[in-house]
Amino acid sequence: MSLNGVLNIGANALAITQAQLQVTGNNIANAGNADYTRQTANVTANRDQLVGSNIYIGTGVNLTSIRRQIDDALESRLRSANSDSAGAQVTQQWLGQVQSVFNELSDQDLSTQTSTFFKSWSDLSNTPQDNGLRQVVIQNGQSLASAYNNLNTQFSSLQKSIGDQVNGLASNANALADQIATLNGQIAVAEGSGQQANALRDSRDAVVKQLSQLIDVKTTQQANGMVNVYVGSEPLIIGSDNRGVATKQSTADGKPVTELVFARDGGSISATSGQLGALQSVTRQINGVIDQVDSLASNLIFSLNSVYSSGQGLTGFSSVTGTNPVDDPTLALNDPKAGLPFTPVNGSFVVHVKDKTTGQETSTLVQVDLDGLNGNDTTLNSLSTSLGAINGVASSISGGKLTLAATSSNVEISFSQDSSHTLATLGINSYFTGTNASNIAVNSSLASNPSQLAVAKNGQAGDNQTALAISQLETTGIADLNGQSLKDAYQSMINQVAVATAGSKTNADAAKNVSDTLQAQREALSGVSLDEEAINLVRQQRAFQGAARLVSAVDELMKTLLAIT
Repeated sequence: MSLNGVLNIGANALAITQAQLQVTGNNIANAGNADYTRQTANVTANRDQLVGSNIYIGTGVNLTSIRRQIDDALESRLRSANSDSAGAQVTQQWLGQVQSVFNELSDQDLSTQTSTFFKSWSDLSNTPQDNGLRQVVIQNGQSLASAYNNLNTQFSSLQKSIGDQVNGLASNANALADQIATLNGQIAVAEGSGQQANALRDSRDAVVKQLSQLIDVKTTQQANGMVNVYVGSEPLIIGSDNRGVATKQSTADGKPVTELVFARDGGSISATSGQLGALQSVTRQINGVIDQVDSLASNLIFSLNSVYSSGQGLTGFSSVTGTNPVDDPTLALNDPKAGLPFTPVNGSFVVHVKDKTTGQETSTLVQVDLDGLNGNDTTLNSLSTSLGAINGVASSISGGKLTLAATSSNVEISFSQDSSHTLATLGINSYFTGTNASNIAVNSSLASNPSQLAVAKNGQAGDNQTALAISQLETTGIADLNGQSLKDAYQSMINQVAVATAGSKTNADAAKNVSDTLQAQREALSGVSLDEEAINLVRQQRAFQGAARLVSAVDELMKTLLAIT
C-alpha cells in the first residue's frame, strides 16, 4: 500500500482504457462491413493485495481478452438459410424460363398450333378432294412439327446454359474452399502462438458464407481454431486440406447432365441446397418436362400414323420406303432388341394393288403374327417375304428399312385395315416421321405430292373417314398417356409447370424471410450499433479522464512528499 501502487493502478487503467478505446474505434470503423463481427474488450479486476490482517485492497484492472460477439449455432442456421434462399431464387429464375418457353399467352403456342392442325383435318373431311385444303393440312403439320422441334431446341439451350453455370459456380466454390483451407492454416498458426485471430476468423466466416450460397455446407469447430467443412456427410475441407469441387459430364436417360464431384477422387457431391443444388434439381425438372414433351410428340406421331397408315389418298404409291429402321431384321418386330421406336401387336393389314389402266384392284390380307407362340413370330425378313409374294409388289430391305415397289408403271399400291400397327411402326404410308419432339416432321413425300395424303378409308375419292378419324384424335384418350387425350395431357403438363413456378416464388419469398430474420438476429448480436458504441466511447473517455486525474493527483502527492523530506 503506497503511492507507487496507486500510480501503477492509474497507469494500468490508462493503458486498459486506451485498448478499450481502440476496440471501440475498430468497431466504429467497421460499422459498414457486413462481414465484421463486433468485438468487446473483456476486463477483470486484478487480485487483491493483503495489507493487513484479513484486509485486502484492490490493485486495479486487467485486460483479459478481446473477443468477437458471435453465436456459432446462429451462424450455422444463417448459413443454412442463406443456402435455401439462394437455391430458391435460382429455382424461381429457371422455372420462370421454362414457363416462358411454352409461350402460352401467344397465338403461336403449342396448344394453339395443335388445335389448328386438327381443325384443318376436320375442314378437309368436309371436302376431301380439295387439293388446297390438303396442302393446308400438310403446312399445318409442318408448323406443329416445327413447334415441337423449337421446344426441344429451347429446352436443350436451357440445359446447356445450366450446365455452363454449374461449371462456373463449381469453379467458384473450389476457389472459396481453397481460401477457407488457407485461412484455417493461418488461424491455427496465429492462435497456436498465443495470438488472437479475430480478423482472420471474420475473413473465414465471410468466405464460408459465400460458399454456403453456392452449396449447402456444415462446419465443425476444431480445438486448434480450424473448421472442418462438410457437404452432406462428406468432408470437403479437413483442416487446411481441400478435396476440391469439380464437375463431370454424364448422361441420364440419354440427356446431358453436369454432375458435381470432388476434384481429388471424383466422388459424387450430393448438393441439396444453394445455387448448385438448385441447378441440379432444376436440371432434373427440365428433363422431366422434356420427357413429357417427347411423350406428347411420340404419342402424336404413333396415334396419328396408326390411323393414317390405313388410309388412302387420291393416288397410290409406285414405291414407298419405311422411315423407321429395324436393328435386327431376324428378330420379332415387337422384340425390344429390334430397335423400333413403337411396338406393333398381333394382327394384320391389307395391301391393295391397282392396275391404273383397267382400274382392277386386288386386295391381299397380310398376317402379322406377334403372339409369342410357336417360335414363328413375324420378323422384318419374314414380312418382306410375305409382301414380295403379292402379285405386282416387290419388297426389299436396305439399312433396316422396308421398301415396297410396284413391279410395273401401270400398278400402284395402297393399304388399309392395319390392326397390328405394323405400317405405323415401320413408317410405311406415314404422315409424321421421327420419334420425339427433336425429330418429328411431316413425311417429305407429301409436300411434293399432296394427292397422296390419306383422307379416305375405302379408297373412294369422296371418302373422308380417315380425315374425320384423325380430326378427333386431339380429344381421344390414349393409353400411353394414362388415358388422357393429347389436349388434356398437354394442359396437365402446362398446369404442372405453372404450379411448380408459382410454388418456387412462394418458396423463394419464404426462404428470404427466414434468412432476413436470422440476419437481423445476427446483427443484433454481432453487428455494430453506432449508438451503443457512442455510449461506450463516452464511458471510456470518462474512464480515461478519471485515470489521468488519478495519475496527476498521485504526481502532486509525490511532489508534496518529496518537498517534506
